[in-house]
Order: sequence, then structure tokens, then C-alpha cells
Amino acid sequence: MQDPAWRLLTTLPDLPSAQSLAEVLSASGLSARVSSDAGVLGQAAPSRIYVAADQLESARAFLAAATAEEPP
Repeated sequence: MQDPAWRLLTTLPDLPSAQSLAEVLSASGLSARVSSDAGVLGQAAPSRIYVAADQLESARAFLAAATAEEPP
């Protein structure tokens, strides 16, 4: 995906995981697209999530908050 309006956010190991995260991002108001090398659904092939360039920092903050561990 070479469109300058989209920036790479992260890469996940498979297509279903990437699609799930893209849906969560979209539900949070962020524009997300998935690009994958997988030939068939479920194939373990790297899948990249791109977000709108103007939302990249918001998407990074969303991911950081979602993956932060809470103190015990």
C-alpha cells in the first residue's frame, strides 16, 4: 500500500487478528485498512494495518493504552 494518505501502524502474524484489530480501531473512530500476503483466510502470513495519515498518532496512542498493563 503506497498511498501517502495511509501510514503503517503495525504488523500482525495473521489476517484474522489484523481484521479484528482494524474493526476495533474503526469502532473507535479511526480509519483503518488491512493489507495481507495471505492467500487464504486463516493462513499464517503477515498482515499490515494502515491508518489514515492524519490519525497515526491517535492510533498509536490507542494501541499503547490498549496494551498497557495495569499495576497489580
